Amino acid sequence: MLLIILTIVIILTIISSIIYNLNDKLNYYKLRIDKAEKQIEEELDNRYEIVKEIQKTIEKTTKKEFKIYKDLDELKDKQTISTIEYDNLLNELVNLIYLIENDYPKINKKQEFKDTLTRLNESNTIIIAAKSFYNQSNTEINNLLKKFPTNILGKIKGISILPNYYIEEDLKDEY
Repeated sequence: MLLIILTIVIILTIISSIIYNLNDKLNYYKLRIDKAEKQIEEELDNRYEIVKEIQKTIEKTTKKEFKIYKDLDELKDKQTISTIEYDNLLNELVNLIYLIENDYPKINKKQEFKDTLTRLNESNTIIIAAKSFYNQSNTEINNLLKKFPTNILGKIKGISILPNYYIEEDLKDEY
């Protein structure tokens, strides 16, 4: 009888130790994901400000208004846009800026435009690094959530499988 009780206690100890370690792993990767997501959001907001700054120069030089700026402002005001949608819309604007740079040579002569492009490229580097960090942690946590017993622990903690970010290495190289 004592042997049975001792065996049960050992098994329960092993199970609780496994669950504790898995919980630690989930928490570790969740914290990394949250940190990366916060950095991405902050840098997207920075990118938004850069893109808004360059808008005046573009509209003065091209003598055109671009609908995508209005779309971005409307979505930003609603604050119901996901980070991934926000990123995609900003990437469309950045792509447009690079197209305008190629199509309007006199805009390249403006120092404020050059400075803003430099800041945009720096922002792109930061976003790529943060997305890479996010994707690494997200892949790890997604793999954990596909296995037993971590999938049950994840459901209890409200952690679900999330998609990775698409990373555009260098938007300017596409043009």
